[in-house]
Amino acid sequence: MRTLGIFFAAVCAILFVITGVLALLFFNIERKAFSAETYKRAFEKQQLYNRMPGILADVLITAVAQNPQTSTYLKSFSVQDWEAAISTLVPPEELKAVANSTLDSTFDYLNSRTDAMVISLVPFKSHLAGPAGVESILQLLRTKPTCTVDQIIELTFAAISGGDLIFCNPPPEAVQIVRPLIESQLQFMTVAFPDQITLISTQQGGTPQDPRVNLKIARTIMQITPLFPMIFLLGLTIFAVRGLIDWLKWWGLPFLFTGLLSFLIAVPGASLVGIIIQWLLERQAAGLIPPVLVSTLRETVSVIALEILRPVAIVGLTLVGMGLTMVLVAMFLVYTQRDRTIPRSDARQ
Repeated sequence: MRTLGIFFAAVCAILFVITGVLALLFFNIERKAFSAETYKRAFEKQQLYNRMPGILADVLITAVAQNPQTSTYLKSFSVQDWEAAISTLVPPEELKAVANSTLDSTFDYLNSRTDAMVISLVPFKSHLAGPAGVESILQLLRTKPTCTVDQIIELTFAAISGGDLIFCNPPPEAVQIVRPLIESQLQFMTVAFPDQITLISTQQGGTPQDPRVNLKIARTIMQITPLFPMIFLLGLTIFAVRGLIDWLKWWGLPFLFTGLLSFLIAVPGASLVGIIIQWLLERQAAGLIPPVLVSTLRETVSVIALEILRPVAIVGLTLVGMGLTMVLVAMFLVYTQRDRTIPRSDARQ
């Protein structure tokens, strides 16, 4: 009976090591990969805040295309035009604030704290409506082909009648004609654009039809992974532990191997964790995050992997220390007991 108990305890110990390593990985992936703060640190380290003009440009292009009342002037803006205008108008610190706000909104949505993911246009609109907006458009026009005579006539007529601006580079003497037209167009733009644009919204929050349900199931499984090694630890305790030395050995060795494997995986394992995070972003979060954000978040995978593996390495080293201490104490107690039995045997002889 004792032999059978030892066998089951050994099986539980092996399963404890396997599930313990997996629990450390998946629990920390769930805890870090779905936190906006983690991505903010990654954006800072990889200077991804510089990508915000491109993200805003894609958002504005989509908003313009979906608005039937948008003027031909606005529709003539390319992504590069919007990106150049945003980079010129909005200071880096305000773009960083917009990026942080977007990350907060993204992960509030993924964490089911809200039912919409939004991006703010307030900083862009506030600068667009001022003198800096006019200068930005003039700078943009200077990158276009020189206006022909017919286009200058059209610009003059548009300035009088309130028509659309033509995308060409006016001569210096025509700039004063173009400037009032630009100002009126910018006033229209600030009215036409909302303060924020909803990237993704669901009216089925909290229902089985909510697109975040599958992601929530996957995350719940990750959250409960620490329960499995605890169950196997309880099993080996029931089957094998009959005293202090048994407890030190049967807990110490699994702790030692779990910590050692976790540490060995954490040090070179950034690529493995990166693959898992990328799978979560591309499969489980598909359709939940706009493609323009997914492509940017994908670039943070290496930094996020290091954020996840740092606590895994720390806990791994802690388990190695605990396990090694328990094993050494058990060996010392066994040696002490043997040392005490030897004189008694000699005395009987």
